[in-house]
Amino acid sequence: MPYTNSKKRYIFWQSFFFIFIVLLAAYVLLQSPIFTISNIYVLGNNSLSAGDVIKVSGIVTGMNIFKADLNAAAGKIMAIPMVKDAQTIRKFPHTVVIEISERSPVALVLLEGRFVEVDAEGVYLRQGKAGTTGLPVITGGKLQVSGPGKPVQGTEFEKALKVVGQLPVELRQNLSEVNVGGDERVTLYTIEGTECKLGFAEDAGKKGNYILQVLQELKEQGKKIEYVDFSIANSPVVKYRN
Repeated sequence: MPYTNSKKRYIFWQSFFFIFIVLLAAYVLLQSPIFTISNIYVLGNNSLSAGDVIKVSGIVTGMNIFKADLNAAAGKIMAIPMVKDAQTIRKFPHTVVIEISERSPVALVLLEGRFVEVDAEGVYLRQGKAGTTGLPVITGGKLQVSGPGKPVQGTEFEKALKVVGQLPVELRQNLSEVNVGGDERVTLYTIEGTECKLGFAEDAGKKGNYILQVLQELKEQGKKIEYVDFSIANSPVVKYRN
């Protein structure tokens, strides 16, 4: 019996000492100035400023690096419409790195009297301005919108967005409008005012390459075009302006 009690006391003091060491270590880590955040870096930002991203995250210099809720910070950053993905990483002893992946605008849509930018997934990013950004305006059909950071929905809109994604970048940047009519036929309008009848959305990438080639050749020849019809990809029809 004395042996058993002695063993119990030993285990008790051993456990007490272990807990004391853990609590002491935790106290030192949470209070030590060594682990005070002094650097916050943002990586992957192009259109967003690092200052804006840091402000939204809620992480500030002077905060203990162990007290910073990095998961919550990433969630707040993800709420920014322009952000597709975000990760926050501790770099001991006093640095936090925020890595983000931004959404890239590919087109504009007119919503409630103002233009807004959308990405390849149709997500409403921010307000835009037609004619100055190199982004074509998608027109045709009804739209359903839930607000910034949410996908814009609409049958014609989704078809047009898919077409935009397949077009050569050089052609896309020279477009002022992409329209999908009620018959689902797609028409492109260049900044110069040339109408390009694409027909149905199938083979949009192939037709887009043809359109770009024809427009470049005719421009070099100094000919003014009223419209080009690429409804049949291999048999374009060109109408010149008088």
